[in-house]
Amino acid sequence: MAQSKTIKTHEYDSIVIGGGLSGLLAANQLESTGRKVALIEAHDTLGGMSRAAQSPAGAVDHVLKFFPVTDDSEEMFAWLESVIGRPIERTIVEAPPINYDEGKFKPFIGFGDDKVETAGEIDAYAKSRFYELTTPVNEWISALAESFTGTLLTNSYVTKMQVEDAFVIEILVNGSKRISAREVIFAATPQQLSRILPDEFVTGRLRQKLLKGEFWTGINLDLVHKGQVTESRAVHILKGANEEPSTGVFHPAKTLEDGSVVQVSQWVTLVPRDITDESELTGSALKQIKRQVKRAYENSLEGLLKERIVVSPTSHGDFLGTLEEDGRWPKLSNLWVISSFLDKEKNVSGAIRQARRTLASIAGEPATIVERDTDLHEEGPQPTA
Repeated sequence: MAQSKTIKTHEYDSIVIGGGLSGLLAANQLESTGRKVALIEAHDTLGGMSRAAQSPAGAVDHVLKFFPVTDDSEEMFAWLESVIGRPIERTIVEAPPINYDEGKFKPFIGFGDDKVETAGEIDAYAKSRFYELTTPVNEWISALAESFTGTLLTNSYVTKMQVEDAFVIEILVNGSKRISAREVIFAATPQQLSRILPDEFVTGRLRQKLLKGEFWTGINLDLVHKGQVTESRAVHILKGANEEPSTGVFHPAKTLEDGSVVQVSQWVTLVPRDITDESELTGSALKQIKRQVKRAYENSLEGLLKERIVVSPTSHGDFLGTLEEDGRWPKLSNLWVISSFLDKEKNVSGAIRQARRTLASIAGEPATIVERDTDLHEEGPQPTA
């Protein structure tokens, strides 16, 4: 545990900022070591983009979750099961990614000569083997939330961090409440740190990367279709001329109690982080997704039972090489960052791997993460920009 140089009685051993999956994993693991933990969450519910949403097809995870089949994914799941205290049931889907072109589906082999700015992010989804979860992510959230017994501060925003002698000695919450801890784990969007840390603790290089780096906001569309649209389990990477691609999957169709059949599909397209607040462009991105889905499946949007729009600010990108591997913030001895941006794996997988690595570092233990060996897995053709 980090030892503060400041003569001050700390209210907590650990403060975790952000109540999404990463934050809940951190809070539970730190609490299991006997630490007194406070968990700060800006919203009134925990889970962030990993909580459940109700639909005519039952509970569905918010936005598309994707887990490629790799050795380190298996190790990640084993660690998760130990933290959550229950098995995570999953099956392997084997289906090469596809696109739709010239009136038919074709194997996706990249974007050819088209310049696609988000090609690096799409690559994370363009896999031939991935997991379908029988134990969905929202159930992980429920288990973690139920097991956490520390102090929970919801509807709470960190507005400032006070630093002294290279330690975060106090955190200001909602502009008035002051709390302190020996260690601070930041599991929210890293860009926020440029606003809440003193300027001298955000170096020019860090600030440039945080504010000007290549980050993307996910425009997500979850659809509940009336009837079965397709039996295909493949990742769909749909793209029209002069458009960014829309990536999505169709989940297996379900037969409801009344005998009707429904099918859920989940889609995401990416827009530059700095235009997220422009509602016209967000609306255009949503229309693009629908246009591409309808082009591939002509009748798929008829009689939709539900559609859910979720905007995920600064959800994609990377921060690799900017911080230490364990996420420790430069010049500060008791501040760590947990983010998928710090891992070579993308999205939820990257966030979990980074959480494990950071927590092992805080506990003074080595974190063995198996690095991906592409020779071990047949992933099919990979996209190129």
